[in-house]
Amino acid sequence: MRKSLIVVAATCLLSAMPSVAMPALDDLEIKLRGEAQGWLNATCTYYGLGWLQPDQGRQALKRLLLLIEGHQIGHLDLEQVKTTALTRDSGCKKIWPDPIDER
Repeated sequence: MRKSLIVVAATCLLSAMPSVAMPALDDLEIKLRGEAQGWLNATCTYYGLGWLQPDQGRQALKRLLLLIEGHQIGHLDLEQVKTTALTRDSGCKKIWPDPIDER
C-alpha cells in the first residue's frame, strides 16, 4: 500500500510540473501577440488618417513584419496577422509590403 502511494505521488508531481510552468509562457505569448497586432493596426490607422505617407507606412509595416518573424512571436502566422489587419482597415492594403519570402 505504501509503495503504491509513493508511485502515485511521484506520478502526480512529475505530471504536474510542466503545467505549472506553462501559464507564464502563455501569458507572455498572448501579450506579445496583442502588442504586435496592435502596432500593425495602429500603423494602418495612422496611414488611413493621413498621419503617415505611403512610403512611411510601408516601411513601418515591413519593420513590424520582420520583427514579428524574427522573434517568432508565438509562432504567429504572418498571413493571419495580415488578414486581421486588413479586415480591420482595408485601406491599408495599398501599403502592405510584399511577402517576406519575395524580398
